Amino acid sequence: MEMEMEMISRENIKPSTPTPDHLRVYKISLLDQIIPPAFAPAVLYFAPDSTSVSQRIQLLKDSLALTLTHFYPLAGVVRDAFSIDCNDEGLPFFVANVKGLLRDFLDRPDVLFISRLIPSEFSWDEGAGPGANVGTVQLNYFDCGGMAICLMLSHHIADATTACTFFKSWAAAANDSAQNLSPDYIAQSAFPQQPSMPKESYLFYPLQKFMKIGKFVTTRYVFDASAISTLKAKSTSSNDNHSTRVEVVSAFIWKCFMAAVEEESSNDHKPFLLTHPLNLRRRAEPQFPENSFGNFLWMAAAQCGNPTDKDLKELVKEVKRAMGRVDKQFMKRMQSEDGYYENVEELRQGIPEEANWLAFSSWCKIGFYEVDFGWGRPVWLSGFVSGDSDTVLPNSATLVETRSGDGIEAWVILDERYAAAFQKNEELLLCACFNPTVL
Repeated sequence: MEMEMEMISRENIKPSTPTPDHLRVYKISLLDQIIPPAFAPAVLYFAPDSTSVSQRIQLLKDSLALTLTHFYPLAGVVRDAFSIDCNDEGLPFFVANVKGLLRDFLDRPDVLFISRLIPSEFSWDEGAGPGANVGTVQLNYFDCGGMAICLMLSHHIADATTACTFFKSWAAAANDSAQNLSPDYIAQSAFPQQPSMPKESYLFYPLQKFMKIGKFVTTRYVFDASAISTLKAKSTSSNDNHSTRVEVVSAFIWKCFMAAVEEESSNDHKPFLLTHPLNLRRRAEPQFPENSFGNFLWMAAAQCGNPTDKDLKELVKEVKRAMGRVDKQFMKRMQSEDGYYENVEELRQGIPEEANWLAFSSWCKIGFYEVDFGWGRPVWLSGFVSGDSDTVLPNSATLVETRSGDGIEAWVILDERYAAAFQKNEELLLCACFNPTVL
């Protein structure tokens, strides 16, 4: 039975200290400029606490105001395609009551219901225009006192690492912590924007042609530590230099996707394309700080022409090879005068004219489960789920760490044409649990 919800309030939370005039216009970086302005949500679920709901809501509002003093672009509005007006209008803050118990929801997660915990519809279109907010918070409290806090930011100014830094800073403010989690605004000087750059040179431009309108089905699979060890053993060759769990699980899901497409479209001879965004903060020499604000992403692209010839070992190699191209040399080139164009051209060489595209993203090792507002760390984390209407989306999979840290949850969103074949894949059913209890 679906739980009922009631919207209780909406207000704008303004920074506790006004933003100085010299910071009024926030210019996005080149790495922001090349990302589509879709909204990306993250929902953290917290168990009930002895403190009353009203006290916790007030604490969250007060600490959010303190946090926005440092994350001032999030309290502003879109000025144009290349800047934010940091006018202290405030971050929209919704409060909603979920009629039911958090325990009941977590025991049998209703994946579709998650979309109601998110403030507005996720969109892959051109995003919000001038005057629109760049983010929103929706605080959902259950009758038991449990909470699901959703932060939704425009991908045009922030990636998942920035969203997590913001959550941690907000939690530190709620705890009166002296820990300094202020963002580092280094991106604009390290990667200055290029307003004259044609849209055709943007990172995601060559992938737009693969987007299709359709009904998409979201399914959640959990790979525990032993399943990941089994997959690693299957995919490791004698000269393998230690594949990561993200590489192995990605390659395995890609393999299952290929099988589903082949089963449903046996006359479809298009090559298969896998993309994976990579966190550039960790790939530079020296590394950029983890609290660097904005998008620090690049796309790794792997191809497979004939899936029947490829076992898991081969696919893992393909994924590793694609990710390995984004190395220190790549980063050095990126910061040179024409380096961006050289890098984007190299990426394009790996993207075919036609393809069955599976778009990955990974939230592993970002730290969402470390967020603690004073009533314990999250019991669960979820992101975007597809609704039940026609949408323009890519087939995709988001990989998230389990709370224990040694497993991976895969949120797989597929066109309904492929979803049924994917869900009954015997190899997948042996390796992963389908939407198990969170408790």
